[in-house]
Amino acid sequence: MAPEIPGYYFGTLFLLSILLHVALVLSLNKNPPLPLRKKDSATDRWIWLRGETDPVKKKYFKIEHAHTAPPEAAWSADAVKRRRVERSVAESDRQRAKVLRRHITVAGFGASQGRHGRAADPGPALLRRELLGGGGGGGGGARGMMMKPSRSWEGGGDDDDDTQAAAWARGLVSKGSVPFAPSFARSRHANMPCLYVGGDDVKTGLGVAYATLDEETLVGSYIATDDNDATAPDSTGRRQGLRAEMIRCPQMSSIRYHRPSHKVLLTSREPDHSCGLYFFSPLLSEPDDELRPQWLLGETSHYQRLYIRHRLRDQWLVHQSTPAPASSPDLLCVIGTNAGLLRVNANETMSWIAPTPASASAPSFSSSAPRPSKHVPQEVFDQDFQAGGSPHVLLAGGRRPRLWLTDLRCPAPSWRSVPHDSSITHLRSVAEHQVLVAGLRSSMAVYDVRFFGREKRPGGSGSGSGRGNGSAPVLRFEGYKNEAHVHTGWDVSVELGLVAAAHDDGTVKLFSLKSGRCLTGRGSSRRGGGTGGGGDGLGGVKTDTPVRALMFQTMPRERLPSLFVGEGPLLKKFSLGVRELGDEA
Repeated sequence: MAPEIPGYYFGTLFLLSILLHVALVLSLNKNPPLPLRKKDSATDRWIWLRGETDPVKKKYFKIEHAHTAPPEAAWSADAVKRRRVERSVAESDRQRAKVLRRHITVAGFGASQGRHGRAADPGPALLRRELLGGGGGGGGGARGMMMKPSRSWEGGGDDDDDTQAAAWARGLVSKGSVPFAPSFARSRHANMPCLYVGGDDVKTGLGVAYATLDEETLVGSYIATDDNDATAPDSTGRRQGLRAEMIRCPQMSSIRYHRPSHKVLLTSREPDHSCGLYFFSPLLSEPDDELRPQWLLGETSHYQRLYIRHRLRDQWLVHQSTPAPASSPDLLCVIGTNAGLLRVNANETMSWIAPTPASASAPSFSSSAPRPSKHVPQEVFDQDFQAGGSPHVLLAGGRRPRLWLTDLRCPAPSWRSVPHDSSITHLRSVAEHQVLVAGLRSSMAVYDVRFFGREKRPGGSGSGSGRGNGSAPVLRFEGYKNEAHVHTGWDVSVELGLVAAAHDDGTVKLFSLKSGRCLTGRGSSRRGGGTGGGGDGLGGVKTDTPVRALMFQTMPRERLPSLFVGEGPLLKKFSLGVRELGDEA
């Protein structure tokens, strides 16, 4: 039997345990231990303070103090802190972009219209009132609009937003083609450099198309369709065939139509001492003459050419023109050149928008000749008026990677701009406050004009136009592919919510205007042929060089727009429907 332990030993051990406990409590109160983890405010997750998880290797590693770790070590305290800050900033940018997308509106999908009937005061406040939707109260400013999300693009581009556009792209089929060259010579022609398709003839139901193959001769053709909306040239009888207009426009760069004045506008990319605009009015048949189409192609006997000289350039050229809205009776169009922007009035006079005439007062050989200003657009590839029919607010883009905006009512236009990723080759105002641009280096994005900065004038004051809070795009089109081609086919259908863009690999792709996604259509395993509408949509378009001209247009007696693509000497039509009427079953 083991000897009994005396009781005083237990008393001594109990007293020692109490003393050790008191000492431990006092030590912890004086120097509390560091927490092992804390809650990250950016990601709302618990993170370890003395360790970090490698997202690639999926392993936990210990964090080392900065004064003992190697300079480039990923496990140092400074490197871990830097990564946490970067993740927090990226998350904030993502949340901001998501909030901004909820307030994007597209004309035709519930976009609010501005009030343009009030008397305007020339100056910077005039443009600000235009961009904010009018100068009245009742929530007409930017704050009132931002508090009312639109149904368009709401939610940052979910799949549900693409329903209409995706359905049109999925059901797209080839509806035949209109040849602009004989069959034996079609293989020798490059892609059409420019084209125009009209659909105003509700009397006979014929569409019209103007195009050029040699960049000098303007050729017209009628577009007849059958019950399946496919091209049917045999049904037109004597209307079949090409009709050349008596017009010579060397290096034709664009074909546009100004509906209020019934003028077809042509521009030339040929270097010349004076900048010119070619225009003519196609003859019209009598309204009660149902046997003849509304437009009488090939019967124009004369045309006009307007020109103006530039004092700083010996030779210059025109990229394209933009017809003025119908709400501007005094303006015919705006021309984008390699020397700036020109205004063409309805009385057939021309004047400079940018640069202003004051900047071109000295001859080019003079040593005192002013250099081109960096605060106004110089070489302009494309321009457009603000959506909603405003003839005053103009947007422009060109070789310099900036998106420009001004109000034409100001005596001296004050330009606002935001930077873009690269040169802007295409531009379209898709809503009252949103503009879609596409350019080189595969850059296509939507900007909100309410956040544009004002360009500083030399020696003056301004708000600047650097990368500020509103200069970032609200939507990017990641699938767009065009690295270095300036003259490519590109068009927008706000009604369908679609963007058609030619890629540098010779294909044509469709994008959702709401989400920026590239929409897939029918496969390209079979090529269509004939005029019966065979083929499998845009998958059959594949050329050696990029497609240079395409256009959305609604044909007479059709409900939805069709896409017309200039592939070689053929004007191909793509519409929503079936290849044959029997396929509906």
